[in-house]
This record gives sequence, structure tokens and C-alpha cells, in this order.
Amino acid sequence: MEKEKQEQDFLDSVNFLITQNKPSRDQTLLKSSREDQIEEASVKGHPLYTLYEENDAATDLIENRLLPDLKKWQQDGKNDKLLARMKRELEELRTIKHHYQRKQNSLYSFLTKYRLIEEQVSTVLWSFDDNVLSNIYKAQGMLNSKPLPDKYVVEAQVEQAANSCLNMIFFENTILFPLLAMKLTPNDWYVVKQDEVETGYSLIDYPQVWVPTDEEINQGLAEHGDNYRLSTELVSAIDKMVSSWMRSSKEKFDEIQPLYGNKEYIVGDEANSPDLVFNNIENTVVKLEIGSLSLKEITAIFNVLPVDCTFVDKYDRVKWFSNTDRIFPRTRSVIGRPVIRCHPPKSIDKVMKILDDFHNGLSDMNDFWVNFHGRNIYLAFFAVRDNDDNYLGCLETVQDVTKFKTMEKEKTLENQDEFKD
Repeated sequence: MEKEKQEQDFLDSVNFLITQNKPSRDQTLLKSSREDQIEEASVKGHPLYTLYEENDAATDLIENRLLPDLKKWQQDGKNDKLLARMKRELEELRTIKHHYQRKQNSLYSFLTKYRLIEEQVSTVLWSFDDNVLSNIYKAQGMLNSKPLPDKYVVEAQVEQAANSCLNMIFFENTILFPLLAMKLTPNDWYVVKQDEVETGYSLIDYPQVWVPTDEEINQGLAEHGDNYRLSTELVSAIDKMVSSWMRSSKEKFDEIQPLYGNKEYIVGDEANSPDLVFNNIENTVVKLEIGSLSLKEITAIFNVLPVDCTFVDKYDRVKWFSNTDRIFPRTRSVIGRPVIRCHPPKSIDKVMKILDDFHNGLSDMNDFWVNFHGRNIYLAFFAVRDNDDNYLGCLETVQDVTKFKTMEKEKTLENQDEFKD
């Protein structure tokens, strides 16, 4: 009966969103979704608990601080203290980007893994997240501009930012999180937990450690994952909702070329990847083109290189990335996913162009450099080919080259003491 109520409440939420001409929220559905939460959602440290906690914090920030301050400020539009408070509140709210990054790089992977959505739908969901962030950034820019725009213009933009964020919270709490709770196994959630460290958190303290027990893993495998069957009515409603997303999206999917790989390619965490390397053979020596290294040495070398590396195979899917302190986060759940789904929607066509040129032998390298939070970042893409010129994949490297700009005098073995702090 508990499962039936959970699915019925979920179905009510889906149908509610389908019938709305514009984003809306229903407090009764929000209340029902909270009542239906799985037990794990109340366990501190569990990814679901963390996700709900972040949404509660964002809701509190918007409804009890930002919007009341906006209403008071709008009365005369000249209260500098209230203006300063709104600036701080929007700065706090923009940290919701960490919450969204975890969705984009981790949670959406499992929606595709269990065939709940197609890969291109994850790009639509990503664009919805980006739209919320864009509204927040616009509101920030307006409050920081001089002279300040008309107070009614400011009010409209801040309200748009607040409401778009609240609408996303409603979607997550009533649709996304309950759907993931139905399908994901404890092992899946543990992958999500590990991925969290790469992206950070929004508006909350650092969560507690959580590791599933053997009992939870065994029970979860029996009740979730491929063993959890959604009702036909529920699947039909989800398909209808997804179709409405596709129609409302501004993304032009007919212009995006298909991937080169097999659609049945393994998607998900590393545990689902082929066991090409067995345990306890770290000292096995691999003969390379010049010299040889043990598997332990190979791993250690990649861990100390001052370059982030990602390898995308000939099927345009992420196969490996280095486990160093990455400049741009990568999560374990992207292993096996199309690389274009690991980039913002606005970048997809550009990534596909690079890969197409590599596949067709029109290019072997493409590079870019950007300013990222005051750091100079150099990105390069290399076509990887064998001795017969067969395409094996693409190696992406990312490096912080900020310090290179300050290198003037030579530093040698003889004068290195001069450079010590």
C-alpha cells in the first residue's frame, strides 16, 4: 500500500505539471511528496537528505529573507541597507549552482542509466537549471549596476529569479527526487555520495559521512534498480511530461549529430564497467613503447601530474579521468556517458564539431584558454590514434597556467634558493 500511495502521489505531481501552462507550485503536492519520502531521506549524510536540506535552506532564504527585504526596499527604492542585504542574499542563492552541478553530473546519469529519460532529455533538464542561474545572475547584475534601474524593473527581475528557483525546488521535491528514490540502489546512492565531494554544497554545512551497510545493499538490490517496475500509467505520464519539456525547450536537437557509438554502451558508475584490470595486481608490469611501468606506478604518476586528464573513447563516451584536484569537477557517474552530456547545452555543438573533425581526420588538436575565478586555464583536446592512424579517442587536458605569466628570471638548480619564500 505504501508503494501504491507513493506512486499515486507522484502521478498526481506529474499530471499537475503537465496541465500547467506555466511553472506553478502546489503546497498539497509538496506535503504529500514529503510524507512519501523513503526512510533513507531522513538519514543525515545520505545524498537524498542533503538534497532536501539544500532545498529547504534555499526556500527559507527566498521566502523569509530575500522576498521580504525586496518588498520593504521597493516601497521607496532608496534604502541602501536593504539593498546591501539583497545583494548578499542573492550571492548566497547563487551557490545553488553546486546543487545543480551535482544533478547534472551525477543524478541525471542515473535517469539515463535506468532508461527513465533519453540522453538528450538530460540536456533539456540542464538548460532548465541554467535558466534559473541566469535569472539569479541577471538580478545580481541589476542590483550592482550604476545607476540603479527603476525599482519596479529591479523588483520584477528579483522576483523572477526567486520564483524560477522555487519552481525548480518544487519539481525536484515532487518529481525528480521521488523518481530517483524509487529506482536508485544503495550502491547508486553511494556513487552519488562520492561525487558530492567533487562539486561541493549549497547553503548547508558539510554533510556527515554515509556508507551503506551490507544489509542495506542486499535489500536495496532486491527492491530498487531494475527490480523496481514502474506502473504502465506512471511510465506513460512521465513520457508525456518529457514530451512537453522537449516542446518547450529552446535546444535544437535536430541540428545535433548522433554519437558514433553503440546505444547499448555501458552507462553509469565504474562498477558497471568491464573488469579489464583485476584486483590485487598493482605490481603487474606493463610494457610500454619505451620502458615499462607497474599499474601502481601508472596510477601514481597520473595523480601527481599538474594536469587534469579525461579520455573520451572512439564512441565519444567518457572512459576515464585522472583523480587529481580537478579545476572543473568530474564525477564517477559520468563514466560511460556521452561526453556531450557532460557539457552545458550551449557548448554541445562546439564539442561535437571538435570530435567530428577528429573522427574524420580533419584535425588532431584544438585548444582554448579562459579566465576562471582569476586563474588562467589552458584547455586542449588531442586526437588519439594508433600506429595505423585509426582513431582511438580524444584526450582532454586542463591546466592552471597562471604562474607561467609571472616567469621572467631563470630558475635553475644552481639558483633555486633565491626563489624560496
